[in-house]
Amino acid sequence: MSIFKYVYMVGSGSILIFLVTGCEPMFPSVTSVDVINITETSAESGGIVTDEGSEAVVARGLVWGRNSSPTLENHIGLTSEGTGQGAFVSVMNDLSPSSLYRVRAYASSDAGNSYGMVYSFTTLPTETIIPEILTATPEVVQSDSAILGGKILSAGESPILEKGVYWGTSPGPESTGTKITIAGTGTGNYSTKVTGLIPNTTYYVRAYLINSSGKYMGIQVSFTTILSLTGELSFNSSLTYGSVSDIEGNTYKTIQTGTQTWMAENLRTTKYNDNTPITNVQDNPTWTALVSPAYSWYNNLTENKNLTGARYNWYAAGSSKICPTGWHVPTDNEWTILTDYLGGLMAAGGKMKEAGLTHWEEPNIGASNSSGFTAIPAGQRRGDSGAFTGLGLYDSWWSSTEYNIYKSWYRSVAAINTQVWRSSGAVKQTGLSLRCVKD
Repeated sequence: MSIFKYVYMVGSGSILIFLVTGCEPMFPSVTSVDVINITETSAESGGIVTDEGSEAVVARGLVWGRNSSPTLENHIGLTSEGTGQGAFVSVMNDLSPSSLYRVRAYASSDAGNSYGMVYSFTTLPTETIIPEILTATPEVVQSDSAILGGKILSAGESPILEKGVYWGTSPGPESTGTKITIAGTGTGNYSTKVTGLIPNTTYYVRAYLINSSGKYMGIQVSFTTILSLTGELSFNSSLTYGSVSDIEGNTYKTIQTGTQTWMAENLRTTKYNDNTPITNVQDNPTWTALVSPAYSWYNNLTENKNLTGARYNWYAAGSSKICPTGWHVPTDNEWTILTDYLGGLMAAGGKMKEAGLTHWEEPNIGASNSSGFTAIPAGQRRGDSGAFTGLGLYDSWWSSTEYNIYKSWYRSVAAINTQVWRSSGAVKQTGLSLRCVKD
């Protein structure tokens, strides 16, 4: 909305009048949320600042009282919950039992104060048994799903009418997220599987129950979905690739580089070429203690198989039977022949990495894939902890050459430069990628 200002200027004995248009200050926009967790002397509510208006929000929170419309100038109590836009939660304390209150959210800026809708609530009588509910720690967290739930310790003094969870990608999911009602009205544990989640994303959860006294919620917990690479490999379309298959029928593109022919994809077999199974190990303590061949999929997700291949410890990589017949795990010297052909350790990585940012994190410096090797950032499984790290950032491949009884030589490329690292720093329990080279 426009306003008009008259500006008077005096000059040369005359008075000049200008009509100047301007803009009215815009107040913040704030929404109140329902009152929950009502007890004899406390209750919880909150708000969402949806728009700061023309000025920054410098204060936000709750105001409450006995009158019909509590304000910052006329209230019994208030809270302050930070600044800016977004959701907030606040607890009102020191209330009187069996008393009617009215509460609403506020947001303040230099433009003025704004208020949300007023909610009325009555505190519980003295010695009322309060419902107790816990938000369960999310379980079986995958890249796109998780099991969420709660545990009702006590229903209070009236039957449970409804129970479930709120979840979302922002704190305060009861205000901004999705509500899932779970069948049943009893106490104890309850859960539900949520699907369609986004990989490598943090989510927030609160369990709830409703009885005749109101809505009661557990504390907020958060979890982060597992990182997973999706899509197809981007090979160099200007080059001619061959192919080879392993004992399980997995087919890999191959590329000739100088006098060598390499797999252009990471190995993903779970069997030796004599059809003997390789042990899949998911448990971290077991993984770190191994002195025998094993593999795992990144984050123990089979969906990572086709794109990133398996993470093999060196006891598997050191076998002469892990590659397809007629192929073998490259020696340290054979890796050196490859990197020398591609311009040396400082330049070869850019020529080996898959181009673009489909799978690589920024900046993926110098990635041209001019060699056709098509390295993707498959990460590793640590030998000292069993943790999966590096997906999107780097890839490392074993050589068959031992450094000593504890470690072996390997090569790595990363998003941050064009280099290939030659290193012997990984213990043999480490899970790395494998590329095979033709005999």
